[in-house]
Amino acid sequence: MSGNRWASEAPCAGDFRFTPEETTAEAPAEPLVALLGVCRECPFRAQCIDLVRPSESLFDGVCGGRLWRNGQVLATCDDAQPAELRERGRRPITHGTEAGARAHNRRGERACSLCREAGRLAQQARRARKRASST
Repeated sequence: MSGNRWASEAPCAGDFRFTPEETTAEAPAEPLVALLGVCRECPFRAQCIDLVRPSESLFDGVCGGRLWRNGQVLATCDDAQPAELRERGRRPITHGTEAGARAHNRRGERACSLCREAGRLAQQARRARKRASST
């Protein structure tokens, strides 16, 4: 499935027990470990990890068939595969370039000032070349 539409079809959709408010080091993990059974049959574990990016975001809760605390795996569902843990990261943006402006745009975020300026200058240069070639 493209985008994040799969999230509404995931077995945990709308269940707030997977991301509890109280996730201190002293909070018991047993209730969350029990939730890993729901992840066991879930076909979206890898997409879940890609969406939440638990190690990068220091996630606390259940994501992708694993129990996370502070971005570290505490427990795993029975048939979780190591390959699912790969957070297919976004490529870094080369700021101050036209490519950087496009990368911001693809991510759906407002381009930084350096990338906006580079995009503006590149557009000016294209218009100037077009004018020059049509005369």
